[in-house]
Amino acid sequence: MKGKVIATIGGVYDVYLENKQLVKVSPKGILKHKKKKIIVGDDVEINLNDNTLDDVLERKNMLIRPRISNIDLGVVVMSLAKPNYSSYLLDKFLTLLNLSSIEPLIILTKTDLVGEDVNVNRIINQYSLLGVKVLTYSKVTKEGLDEIKEAIKGKVIAFMGQTGVGKSSLINLIDEDFSRQVGEFSHALGRGKHQTKEVVLLPYKEGFIGDTPGFSSLELDIYKEDLANFFPLIKDHYTNCRYSNCLHKNEPGCKIKELIEQGKFDNENYQNYLQMLDELIARKDRY
Repeated sequence: MKGKVIATIGGVYDVYLENKQLVKVSPKGILKHKKKKIIVGDDVEINLNDNTLDDVLERKNMLIRPRISNIDLGVVVMSLAKPNYSSYLLDKFLTLLNLSSIEPLIILTKTDLVGEDVNVNRIINQYSLLGVKVLTYSKVTKEGLDEIKEAIKGKVIAFMGQTGVGKSSLINLIDEDFSRQVGEFSHALGRGKHQTKEVVLLPYKEGFIGDTPGFSSLELDIYKEDLANFFPLIKDHYTNCRYSNCLHKNEPGCKIKELIEQGKFDNENYQNYLQMLDELIARKDRY
């Protein structure tokens, strides 16, 4: 029978079956011998006769951090305050999703706390130019909650973002019964009250919601020469530059710099690209 791995602890996997039954299984000996990695999100074949996980089906995509597979939508949750909003970190998350060919969605939380120094409409327009949808949400007023529910239903999604941006509290508000379900899955895993320490998939409206650990820093495992292929501002335009090895920094005939000068995109995203470029090593410097 087929199912989806929704959690893992100590070499035992929680698999949500097609008939909506939850079972615990251990990998078949041959999988252990081949050292085949099994992660949350994997679609698998299991044998109910001996509760073994017999095979891992081909993945359509995989994120390294958070480690999760077969995602339809990567939801980047960014707070507008506490912690402060950072377009630089947001662009890093979007680059990470592009690396894995996962469609992004941005959710801006804590709109009730936003100060005068943050222009929410500007952020929405800024990322709309890059083809990324932005939704806003307030835990206090529930503004934007219905739109979020509509955007994620029927999909396998992964919430991702800094610690403290409100991922888990948003998940608990998505459905009035969801807190109880989170508790149930935590109990099944022997963890007591739910805390997001590992990736967990929660069934929701013919799809799944991935609750993932928050983190304070994010490193991209790519070389300087490859950043343009995945950076949200540049990935669709870099092939129009005069030189195929253009880094979009000081080279003549750079299409990206031309678009920025014409006001087609926000210069803030371009400055974020330049900062990331400086942080990455060149392929020739890898040793």
